[in-house]
Amino acid sequence: MKMSPIYILFINLTFNLCIYAQSDEPFIEGEKLEFEISDLYGNTVTSTDSIFNSKVIYITLWGTWCPPCISEIPTLINIHNKYLNDGLVIAAIAFETDVKAELRHEWLLKFIEEQKINYLVLDGGTPKNFEKVFPSIKNVEGLPVEILISRSGKVKVIRNSYGYSEVWAGRLEQEIKTLLKAKWIQ
Repeated sequence: MKMSPIYILFINLTFNLCIYAQSDEPFIEGEKLEFEISDLYGNTVTSTDSIFNSKVIYITLWGTWCPPCISEIPTLINIHNKYLNDGLVIAAIAFETDVKAELRHEWLLKFIEEQKINYLVLDGGTPKNFEKVFPSIKNVEGLPVEILISRSGKVKVIRNSYGYSEVWAGRLEQEIKTLLKAKWIQ
């Protein structure tokens, strides 16, 4: 079967557009990520709170309805345990489907207990609120999204995450160790 040059060009363009669309990563306008959101008890938490000062921060944007997000939890628990005393803060910012904050908080507290999550979990609201909560984060197509921030507060990594894999876990731990060792040279 002979294909016309136009058909071949169409297939080639379609293939290249699919690869390009899949390779787009989220990005942050500016060097620092700013946010003001609620913890699970209704208290406001901001990116400038003392808990984050001079720390390496790993933020995961996730949801309990997201299987790849859930698959990362055991690795994040282990990394949290291993590097907590070295200056790492892990913050999981959940985007849940329930529009009522009280119900989201109740559900998240139950989920945290069931999963034995030992790191900070915050309420980002619903997925529809994402752009309002994080106006500086662009090009997010889905969850999870991971963000690594240096001790000086500069975003070093922001990317789509696709759930647990040994490669992902190894790369993440190495990136965290590198930022923890760097101290203030960032």
